[in-house]
Amino acid sequence: MRHSKNLSTNSRSNETACIGGNVAPVSNWDGSNVPDLLALERLDRDLFRNRINQSNANNALFGGQVLAQSLTAAMHTVESQPDARAVHSLHGYFLRAGLAHVPVIFQVDRTRDGGRFSTRRVIAIQNGEPIFHMECGFHAAEDGFDHQFELPAGTPDPDSLRGLAELVDEFGDSMPNWLHERLRDPQQPVEARPVHPEHFFHSTKQNARRSIWMRVPSGAGASATEQAAMLAWISDHWLSGTAVLPHVLPASGPDPFIASLDHAMWFHRPVQMEEWLLFDTESPSAQSGRGLSRGLIFARDGALVASVAQEALLRRRRAAK
Repeated sequence: MRHSKNLSTNSRSNETACIGGNVAPVSNWDGSNVPDLLALERLDRDLFRNRINQSNANNALFGGQVLAQSLTAAMHTVESQPDARAVHSLHGYFLRAGLAHVPVIFQVDRTRDGGRFSTRRVIAIQNGEPIFHMECGFHAAEDGFDHQFELPAGTPDPDSLRGLAELVDEFGDSMPNWLHERLRDPQQPVEARPVHPEHFFHSTKQNARRSIWMRVPSGAGASATEQAAMLAWISDHWLSGTAVLPHVLPASGPDPFIASLDHAMWFHRPVQMEEWLLFDTESPSAQSGRGLSRGLIFARDGALVASVAQEALLRRRRAAK
């Protein structure tokens, strides 16, 4: 899932789109600050628009951006509740590939505000057509039972592992040039350290599972709602690729075309995105051109902060001649 290239403010390419009779500029993300990417402009009580887009490897909108911005829009409509209601779950469907040069309109439906729960439905729209829709729930915290799975035994501390820029020369021989450039880019918004680098860089006939420590340095000082949105955004990084790990894909032959179909997430405990998080992911099944991936997200101290599941379209892409 490719981030856009770093561009200065003056050289950043701008496109315009006519939405509701207004011309709205949208900028390519420079990859520096994740809260800036996810921020929205409020057009009306329950209507929002983004100002920055992030493209993926298919030159479409990165799904994690639309997911996280939809959640941001929903959270803006819960802030007026008399008690603090944090997101506890979301369930979204990707309907169409988003256009990277067109802004996105987010329309929120205030489905319900109950005693301790709120429900919202969000539709993300481009050129008058929905590209994504999501249901999400919010909960005012209360006392209750408490248990969790433990951090996988034997997981090395992130300080003992190497980052992607250090690993790409050793393991990235089969990767395309654009991915080499991306992984070596010192301005990457996400720092990632694979627990088993060989599982990250190469297809493997072992179990479809991999673990990666990740963090977002620009998340330092962000609000609780911004932290939740960033967690949704980063949850779409490297997740669906877990489903292709058992399948040998020769470097000189076809590589996989991966596109998210749906995304579900449950938020268990507060998170600080500038701190290391372990994404422990697995794929229980791939069939009929689709693959299911799921994961547990742990804080460095072992707290289970979230769970995530995603189904993606998996196709072999013909090699360029």
